[in-house]
Amino acid sequence: MTALLIGTALAVASLCYVLYPLYRTGVSNVPRASTARKNRQSGAVEALRELEFDRETGKISDSDYEPLKARYTEQALVAMRAGGAPVCERCGPRHEAEADFCSKCGAALVR
Repeated sequence: MTALLIGTALAVASLCYVLYPLYRTGVSNVPRASTARKNRQSGAVEALRELEFDRETGKISDSDYEPLKARYTEQALVAMRAGGAPVCERCGPRHEAEADFCSKCGAALVR
């Protein structure tokens, strides 16, 4: 009986320890990008991936692929530019929002 009580107490204490971060307020002071902008950007990128997959598997013809790719690429670029993404003069737009230097070539990023 004692072992059951000790086991239950340990289980409850472990559960409280694991769930504590979920109930804390003000966990992070790091500014986060707008959720709507992230959704637009990730939606356009996901559409590009799906389109490429459909083309490779033969579900879409090349004549249909080109205008759709142009439209989704434009949407992704607009979402990236709206977010103020840093740009490398050598590599183009970068996804590192807080970086000062390009992760690919090391050049200074332009905002």
